[in-house]
Amino acid sequence: MNGTPVYYALALVAATLLLLPVAVALLAGWTPPGLRAREVRKPYAHAILCLYLQAPLNALPRMADLPQGVVTACATLGVACGGVAVAFLVRALRAGRRIATGGER
Repeated sequence: MNGTPVYYALALVAATLLLLPVAVALLAGWTPPGLRAREVRKPYAHAILCLYLQAPLNALPRMADLPQGVVTACATLGVACGGVAVAFLVRALRAGRRIATGGER
């Protein structure tokens, strides 16, 4: 009913390899060369973690072939995580602008 579990497993592996290491590195203190300020590092890391969380929330219930209500609830939580990620990105944008202008907003 939920499709081939192989596709969900591949998506989960891709998200784990692409998103999780970057978020962990940012939280551990690494600042990429293109990032102007160290203060915006944590909101970016939290946003990436929220985006990563969407992968297991969408893949694992489908791989386990759980009932459709559980799959829908997990997918809804995944969408909510996307909204939280947007909030973290807006917070990082505001912090970056505040630092760039040198003032408090």
